[in-house]
Amino acid sequence: MTEASEIMSAPVYAVSPKDNVARARNLMLRYGVSRLVVAEGDALKGIVTKKDIGKRLSQAEPQWRRRPIDQIPVDIVATHEVITAKPDAPVHDVASTMLSHGISGIVVYDKGILGIVTKHDMVKYFTLVGCPLRVGDMMSEKVVTVSRHHTINSVIEIMEENGVDRVIVRNGGPLTAYVGIITLDDLGFASMDFRDVKPIKEAHRAVRAGPKKLRGVREAMMVAEDVMSVPLVSVNKNAMAVEAAKTMLEHNYDMLPVIDGELLGEFNVESIIRWLSEALE
Repeated sequence: MTEASEIMSAPVYAVSPKDNVARARNLMLRYGVSRLVVAEGDALKGIVTKKDIGKRLSQAEPQWRRRPIDQIPVDIVATHEVITAKPDAPVHDVASTMLSHGISGIVVYDKGILGIVTKHDMVKYFTLVGCPLRVGDMMSEKVVTVSRHHTINSVIEIMEENGVDRVIVRNGGPLTAYVGIITLDDLGFASMDFRDVKPIKEAHRAVRAGPKKLRGVREAMMVAEDVMSVPLVSVNKNAMAVEAAKTMLEHNYDMLPVIDGELLGEFNVESIIRWLSEALE
């Protein structure tokens, strides 16, 4: 029986509660991780994710939003009730815990921080264990879309209304023209600049067919296409689930839209973790 210590990621990147959000952001970008352990020595104090940063700061009082991110302590945005697992915990138990608590990472702890099992560790394990099912057998039919012209605030509202943390971005034309994905992680880091506008240069020609001259710069609302992840990679419902999981790992995606002439649903990391929790029990 495979244990948590065999699939966990280590070492774990950590910050202290007093470190600022800018340092946490830089560590995430430098090491390509989406979560950091908050610790003082071997004492586990919390965990902070890209999603935490975006959600907590967007909900914070105005005085916090006006403060530069290098003046906001990690402790303000971190989650302090951390779910942990013993190093010998069976993988299917870890998967079940992730599902029941709605979390994407579990710290492996035993008299100290040993590692962390993330959703991507679970996807990697899934590709090694093997699964006889196809994408269509495991996909979720609930998928939410937004237009590439939706403002960032609108995208957040749509996510909240539908209880999702990712959406597919469609082109302004036919509904079957899909161009990207937006996750709360994307929005979290985009919002760290504390702005929802972008500068737009306006130009005009003094005479017809003449050279363009800068008229000025105006501000426009940031929209979905400004923060979406591209290219959009999709999968067919008849593809093997393991091969789809490998594609997710290659592109560092949490899900793939299932398209067969039309958008049918999504093949996601939650479906994979659910299968692991049930099939390996």
